[in-house]
Amino acid sequence: MARYLGDINTRARGLRTHLLPASDLERLARATSLFVLQRELSGLGYARSDAPATAMSLEKEIRRHAAGQITILERWCTDDRRTILAVIFEDEDRRSIQAILRGAQQGTATEARMAGLVPTRSLPERALLTLAGQPTPTDVIRMLALWSHPLATSLAAAASGPHPSLFEIEIELQRAFARRASARAHLGGSQLVEYVKQVVDVMNTWSALLHFVERDPSIVDMTFVDGGRWLTRDVFHKLMSLETRPQLEKRLAWELRKSALGSAFRHDIEDLAQLESAMLHAQIDWQNRAVRIDPSGAAPIIGFAIELRAEVLNLRRIIWGVALRAPAALIQADMVVA
Repeated sequence: MARYLGDINTRARGLRTHLLPASDLERLARATSLFVLQRELSGLGYARSDAPATAMSLEKEIRRHAAGQITILERWCTDDRRTILAVIFEDEDRRSIQAILRGAQQGTATEARMAGLVPTRSLPERALLTLAGQPTPTDVIRMLALWSHPLATSLAAAASGPHPSLFEIEIELQRAFARRASARAHLGGSQLVEYVKQVVDVMNTWSALLHFVERDPSIVDMTFVDGGRWLTRDVFHKLMSLETRPQLEKRLAWELRKSALGSAFRHDIEDLAQLESAMLHAQIDWQNRAVRIDPSGAAPIIGFAIELRAEVLNLRRIIWGVALRAPAALIQADMVVA
């Protein structure tokens, strides 16, 4: 039986009203310098007034603000309902861990590995910074195991071989999240169940796009994640048997046409970064519709979590766009605005 979410929904709807509207984002994108941007963010309550006017410092301030928003929501949760929120915010952990693992593999700077991450209760800012400072993916996994993070056991098993592959570790990270989320989503009702299926469909969409070039039938078993709704294993096999990339994109658009992601595929895929933004935008629109249909379900909480992620990504793009003196129109074109 689904848990009662009425009071948490009220808080989530209230928090969503404090997210920056498009007009504020557009104004920030027109900032003439990081100093001006820092002053604007300070006035909006997104940065301390004494925060240094540097890109790295402002990114940290944005993460701090996002963590504060999540903390407010979690304070309204009793233990039996925190499991429901864990399904939502564990996906943020998955995204953070994946980004940090890739950074460790590539040897990027610690701060670069933190780009666009959203701190959570289980992986707060300090924990993310510690993970981002680890020299190898194996060391990242060791830290997660030391902290008894719920995804650590599966990652440790994937990394236990003599020559652990980052590819295998990432797939196991996705599968571990999908198993845990699918097993608990029913506690949050049908909207949370649908959202978990959406997340898995997104995973499989990216696997199809990124691994199609390999044209290896075994790639299905290697990359497919169970638990989605529209991209089943049979559909994934058919996608991997197509001959050209345009055929793949057209078939993806057809298979996802009735899904939450359908609107993201109405135009040709020219850039994967733009597709990522389009899919996030489509998910936000879907949750907005779900709230209108059943405001007592989990959609207000899910919608807040997704929009918070979009806000962090938007502000990061603004910060670095201003730092690089990119035209405001170019910065705005990359933003996810609901």
